[in-house]
Amino acid sequence: MLMWLVEHWLLNLPSEVWILLAGVGFLAFFFASIFSHIPFLRPYMMFVKPVGGLVIVGSVFMYGGTAINDIWEERVKEAQEQVAAKEREAEELNKKLEEERKKKQEVRVEYRTKIKTEIQTRREYIDKECKFDNEVNKLHNKAAKNIVDKKPVEKVN
Repeated sequence: MLMWLVEHWLLNLPSEVWILLAGVGFLAFFFASIFSHIPFLRPYMMFVKPVGGLVIVGSVFMYGGTAINDIWEERVKEAQEQVAAKEREAEELNKKLEEERKKKQEVRVEYRTKIKTEIQTRREYIDKECKFDNEVNKLHNKAAKNIVDKKPVEKVN
């Protein structure tokens, strides 16, 4: 419960509040030191003086906490912007990769159709005597291997 209070309520206050509270604590401590010399106010000032000191210490502590919290929120915002930029970059690279994959798929389909038409044109020769010529074996192997012009793969950044 205390962490929730500190994190969601106290750290969301503007930092000027803590400076103002430190000033109020200082004034309370200062006037308690002066008024403690007056005999009928001395018992009250014995209570106000330590409370003023605690208010100063607590408000300076919380001012530092809000400053650190602001720094971390800024770092988180920068990191989120970097992640968003990387996601956009990855999306563009994925599109390029998909286009390249489609091109290669088209080349494979073209190659298969080319081999199929070549087999169809020589079908009569193949079926003539049920003997396989070396050329038939070569055609069959070409179709099975799916040979495509191998180019070096471009490195994607």
